[in-house]
Amino acid sequence: MTHKTVLLVEDEMFVALDIQMTLEDEGWEVSGPFATTREALEFLEANVVDCAILDVRLTDGEVFPVADLLTESGIPFVFHSGHANPAKLQQEYLQALVCQKPCHPTALVERLISSRVKGRAA
Repeated sequence: MTHKTVLLVEDEMFVALDIQMTLEDEGWEVSGPFATTREALEFLEANVVDCAILDVRLTDGEVFPVADLLTESGIPFVFHSGHANPAKLQQEYLQALVCQKPCHPTALVERLISSRVKGRAA
Protein backbone atom coordinates (compact mmCIF):
# COMPACT_ATOMS: atom_id res chain seq x y z
CA MET A 1 0.00 0.00 0.00
CA THR A 2 1.24 3.48 -0.88
CA HIS A 3 1.85 5.75 2.10
CA LYS A 4 -0.76 8.52 1.89
CA THR A 5 -0.86 11.48 4.26
CA VAL A 6 -3.80 13.88 4.31
CA LEU A 7 -4.11 17.17 6.16
CA LEU A 8 -7.56 17.47 7.74
CA VAL A 9 -8.70 21.01 8.58
CA GLU A 10 -12.19 20.90 10.14
CA ASP A 11 -13.55 22.68 13.22
CA GLU A 12 -16.70 20.59 13.74
CA MET A 13 -15.28 17.81 15.90
CA PHE A 14 -17.89 15.13 15.16
CA VAL A 15 -17.55 15.74 11.41
CA ALA A 16 -13.75 15.70 11.73
CA LEU A 17 -13.71 12.43 13.66
CA ASP A 18 -16.07 10.77 11.18
CA ILE A 19 -13.85 11.82 8.26
CA GLN A 20 -10.70 10.81 10.13
CA MET A 21 -12.03 7.32 10.91
CA THR A 22 -13.11 6.81 7.29
CA LEU A 23 -9.72 7.92 5.96
CA GLU A 24 -7.83 5.70 8.40
CA ASP A 25 -10.04 2.73 7.48
CA GLU A 26 -9.00 3.35 3.86
CA GLY A 27 -5.28 3.33 4.77
CA TRP A 28 -4.62 7.07 5.02
CA GLU A 29 -2.44 8.69 7.67
CA VAL A 30 -4.35 11.73 8.95
CA SER A 31 -2.58 14.88 10.10
CA GLY A 32 -5.03 16.73 12.30
CA PRO A 33 -7.83 17.46 12.54
CA PHE A 34 -6.93 21.11 12.92
CA ALA A 35 -9.73 23.49 13.94
CA THR A 36 -7.97 26.71 12.97
CA THR A 37 -6.04 28.16 10.07
CA ARG A 38 -3.22 29.05 12.47
CA GLU A 39 -2.81 25.44 13.65
CA ALA A 40 -2.80 24.11 10.08
CA LEU A 41 -0.24 26.66 8.91
CA GLU A 42 2.02 25.94 11.89
CA PHE A 43 1.83 22.23 11.11
CA LEU A 44 2.70 22.83 7.44
CA GLU A 45 5.80 24.84 8.39
CA ALA A 46 7.51 21.62 9.47
CA ASN A 47 5.56 18.86 7.70
CA VAL A 48 4.61 17.75 4.21
CA VAL A 49 1.34 16.09 3.21
CA ASP A 50 0.17 14.42 0.01
CA CYS A 51 -3.20 16.17 -0.08
CA ALA A 52 -5.75 17.92 2.16
CA ILE A 53 -9.40 18.30 3.09
CA LEU A 54 -10.30 21.87 4.02
CA ASP A 55 -13.44 23.19 5.67
CA VAL A 56 -13.83 26.83 4.57
CA ARG A 57 -15.18 28.46 7.74
CA LEU A 58 -13.05 27.75 10.79
CA THR A 59 -12.87 28.88 14.39
CA ASP A 60 -10.41 31.68 13.52
CA GLY A 61 -11.81 32.69 10.11
CA GLU A 62 -11.58 31.26 6.63
CA VAL A 63 -9.11 28.59 5.45
CA PHE A 64 -7.84 30.48 2.40
CA PRO A 65 -4.28 31.07 3.70
CA VAL A 66 -3.92 27.28 3.98
CA ALA A 67 -5.42 26.81 0.50
CA ASP A 68 -2.98 29.39 -0.88
CA LEU A 69 0.01 27.63 0.68
CA LEU A 70 -1.13 24.24 -0.62
CA THR A 71 -1.66 25.71 -4.10
CA GLU A 72 1.83 27.28 -4.09
CA SER A 73 3.27 23.93 -2.99
CA GLY A 74 1.40 21.95 -5.66
CA ILE A 75 -0.48 19.90 -3.06
CA PRO A 76 -3.99 18.90 -4.17
CA PHE A 77 -6.94 19.50 -1.87
CA VAL A 78 -10.70 19.29 -1.55
CA PHE A 79 -12.84 22.03 -0.04
CA HIS A 80 -15.47 20.49 2.25
CA SER A 81 -18.03 23.14 3.13
CA GLY A 82 -21.72 23.82 3.41
CA HIS A 83 -21.38 27.60 3.40
CA ALA A 84 -19.08 28.45 0.51
CA ASN A 85 -19.99 29.01 -3.13
CA PRO A 86 -18.57 26.03 -5.07
CA ALA A 87 -18.31 27.94 -8.36
CA LYS A 88 -16.38 30.77 -6.71
CA LEU A 89 -14.04 28.32 -4.96
CA GLN A 90 -13.26 26.53 -8.21
CA GLN A 91 -12.77 29.85 -9.99
CA GLU A 92 -10.24 31.00 -7.36
CA TYR A 93 -8.57 27.59 -6.92
CA LEU A 94 -8.54 25.90 -10.32
CA GLN A 95 -6.94 22.65 -9.12
CA ALA A 96 -9.23 22.25 -6.09
CA LEU A 97 -12.30 20.09 -5.95
CA VAL A 98 -15.37 20.88 -3.88
CA CYS A 99 -17.49 18.49 -1.85
CA GLN A 100 -20.57 20.16 -0.37
CA LYS A 101 -21.64 19.40 3.19
CA PRO A 102 -23.39 17.33 4.16
CA CYS A 103 -21.86 14.40 2.35
CA HIS A 104 -20.99 10.87 3.31
CA PRO A 105 -17.31 10.52 4.32
CA THR A 106 -16.83 7.82 1.67
CA ALA A 107 -17.88 10.30 -1.03
CA LEU A 108 -15.40 12.78 0.39
CA VAL A 109 -12.60 10.20 0.23
CA GLU A 110 -13.49 9.53 -3.43
CA ARG A 111 -13.20 13.28 -4.14
CA LEU A 112 -9.87 13.33 -2.34
CA ILE A 113 -8.56 10.51 -4.53
CA SER A 114 -9.81 12.45 -7.58
CA SER A 115 -7.99 15.57 -6.36
CA ARG A 116 -4.71 13.64 -6.13
CA VAL A 117 -5.12 12.39 -9.71
CA LYS A 118 -6.15 15.85 -10.92
CA GLY A 119 -3.20 17.41 -9.07
CA ARG A 120 -0.72 15.08 -10.78
CA ALA A 121 -2.17 15.84 -14.21
CA ALA A 122 -1.54 19.58 -13.83
